[in-house]
Amino acid sequence: MSRPEIVSQLKGFLAENYPDISIRIEPWKDDPARDAIYFEEEKFSVLYPMQRYHYLIHSIPQDFYERHLSEAVWVELAPGETVDDLRYPDEEMIESISPDVMKALGSSGFFAALDDLLCPEDETAEPEACHGDFRHAKRVLAEKGFGERDGIDEVFDISHVLMAEGAFCDCEILYNVSEENRLKTK
Repeated sequence: MSRPEIVSQLKGFLAENYPDISIRIEPWKDDPARDAIYFEEEKFSVLYPMQRYHYLIHSIPQDFYERHLSEAVWVELAPGETVDDLRYPDEEMIESISPDVMKALGSSGFFAALDDLLCPEDETAEPEACHGDFRHAKRVLAEKGFGERDGIDEVFDISHVLMAEGAFCDCEILYNVSEENRLKTK
């Protein structure tokens, strides 16, 4: 399949969630024998690269991925971003800090506060909607005192621990990471 045909197919798979996505395929600068697929989308501006990839890969049929994309380098960008702007976590460090992060989140009341936003105990209160990102989690983390400390971006690290636990948005934090909460119960 040619590059333009692959781009056309990808746009079709992604049209429902990303109608304005820009996709281009070109030789990868570090290995011209491999293709690099660049996805550019405004919605990516509030997502970490791992979230971007997660949402894209789950919108593309597995067999298409295996036949045409598995050897390609993927680059997911927000408008105006470059490859050099992207930040990735140290996976070994994320794995090593996960137990302590989960303990700190639990003892801080983070999960309960996020549950209060997405599924208020007061049933007359309007619940916040999940937007497929961590906007509510980031706000709750800030309220709980997590932020930049000693040159460490705690929210970045916490977000990547949550993704490693299977949460790529606010509601998935409660569904996939938190043991018990009202949202999961409902």
